[in-house]
Amino acid sequence: MSELWDTLTTGLVLSLVFIAISYLFWKRYDKPTPLMIERQEEKERLKEERDTWRQVEAQMQAEKEEAERREADEKRRQEALARSQVPTEAKVTEAWKSLGVSPSKPKTFEAKGEDANAALRPLDQSDIGEKITGDEDVLSAPALAQVRQDKGVQPGAEEPDWELIEKLEEIAGKDDIVVPDVPEAPDLATLQSSHNNEQAQGSQEEE
Repeated sequence: MSELWDTLTTGLVLSLVFIAISYLFWKRYDKPTPLMIERQEEKERLKEERDTWRQVEAQMQAEKEEAERREADEKRRQEALARSQVPTEAKVTEAWKSLGVSPSKPKTFEAKGEDANAALRPLDQSDIGEKITGDEDVLSAPALAQVRQDKGVQPGAEEPDWELIEKLEEIAGKDDIVVPDVPEAPDLATLQSSHNNEQAQGSQEEE
């Protein structure tokens, strides 16, 4: 029995010693090779690049959406501006032609070489006083003309009685003159012929 315990104890001690030696060797010599280190660095670099590209793509997508939104807003603004503007004569003509209707020519006002408003312009009377040298022509007139001067509207004048005027108009409208029926005048030629016929018949009866 004692030999068994001795064997077990010796094996346990040897196991612990071998474990310690293995750990020391692993700690000392078990290090990554330069190739493994390079591969690890390459993996980290690729990971950083992927993250960077994801950020760049997200930013480009956001800029693209913003550009599309601005383009749509500009397009709507241009369409609204085009609808608010008056169409040109060429476009109106094309529209009439598409409908099969001949466009009417707009009326234009052209000058005929003279001033159409010359008759409406005030005359230049600055030299009238120079031409009139005396009043002999006025004194030699056969009769002096009398100028009528009507009184203007006085500020204190009384306003007409509109109620009285309306009543008079109603009375005038109601007073309808009834004209009696007058018989038509007989025809003189017809009366003369009938009278002659009666005389002729009477003379025949007497005979």
